[in-house]
Amino acid sequence: MKKPEPTVGLVIRYDFLWSHEREKGYADGAKTRPCVIVTAVIRKATGGTDILVAPITHSPPMAGTVAIEIPHRVGQHLGLDDARSYIIASEANSVSWDDPGIVPVKPGVQWAYGLIPKGLYDRLRATMLDLVRQRKLKAADRKA
Repeated sequence: MKKPEPTVGLVIRYDFLWSHEREKGYADGAKTRPCVIVTAVIRKATGGTDILVAPITHSPPMAGTVAIEIPHRVGQHLGLDDARSYIIASEANSVSWDDPGIVPVKPGVQWAYGLIPKGLYDRLRATMLDLVRQRKLKAADRKA
């Protein structure tokens, strides 16, 4: 099973580091979770690729958190469970595509959940860009 090329909108499994974990001094996320690739940039000198990911969670957004609910049909398409899921647009991790925290969804069988629809991706991207302009995006640079 070959790891796919990083593609915007692809939902992968990653040990996402939340801002509250980072504030407590953690270097790695507590668990792996589905995350949406928001951008993918090739580093020309090394040929490696850096990605920016936004986490997916079942927890409803708390005050001050910007989230986009994943439509039930999209969740089914991705193979997520039936519980309500949210993409948290106000948190992100920047990471190298070869980071060991990126793991297969089903080892030996499936690397990624799949792609979110273009309309949902466009909404996520626009929301995150707006948060960047407002300086409200909580982003962690986890590249080595």
